[in-house]
Amino acid sequence: MNSGMNKIMKEAGLTLVSIFVFAFLLNYVWESYHAVFLYEGHDFNAKKYVHMLTYVSMVDGVLILGIYLILSVLWKNALWLQTMNSGQVWTAVVAGMSIAAAIEYRKVFVLKIWSYTPLMPTIFGIGVSPLFQLSVTGLASFWLTKRMLR
Repeated sequence: MNSGMNKIMKEAGLTLVSIFVFAFLLNYVWESYHAVFLYEGHDFNAKKYVHMLTYVSMVDGVLILGIYLILSVLWKNALWLQTMNSGQVWTAVVAGMSIAAAIEYRKVFVLKIWSYTPLMPTIFGIGVSPLFQLSVTGLASFWLTKRMLR
């Protein structure tokens, strides 16, 4: 492998790790704020709560990393983040909202694993906070990674 290819591989690896780390941290904070107040029927003792937050934040990090990788395949560029344009931003937003809507619909209406308290505003029965979560934390993760790698 030549040095140019090594540099690209290192940069791609650092990009992926950074996106996941930022996504995990941002989603941990997001989940911390909305889960206690906006979902009914959870037993929130500290041990279970921290374990749940860690698990769902890791899942969210993987989902955001998946969005990045899918967009990398679509645009045939593993480092598209460096030149991110408005079309890519909107595609990431739509992907995040679509995934979130599917997860929420399944968990709330099909499996009935959780329900929202009256504090949760909804759109078509889906909570606004979780609906926007992957898009907002995903774009923030992409932006932070882009800034860090500059």
